[in-house]
Amino acid sequence: MLRKIYRAIAVGQAAVAANRLLQTVSDRQLDDMGISRSDFVQECMNKVIADFAAQDASEANKSVRNMINHMINPNLAGAV
Repeated sequence: MLRKIYRAIAVGQAAVAANRLLQTVSDRQLDDMGISRSDFVQECMNKVIADFAAQDASEANKSVRNMINHMINPNLAGAV
């Protein structure tokens, strides 16, 4: 539950930061980056959400690896 609250706050802060940055960036600079003014905030929020999803996937892989490592008897590892 706290993780969801933290992530919602982080996504909201990313949106606020993107809006502030948008006030100082010109249309030409946005064109150079290939982003329109209307999509900039949503792109930033999607990046934060994607980073959280990648972090979740990484944690899931670690837990599966740890489970497998605990299941394998170290005395028999590598024996055929």
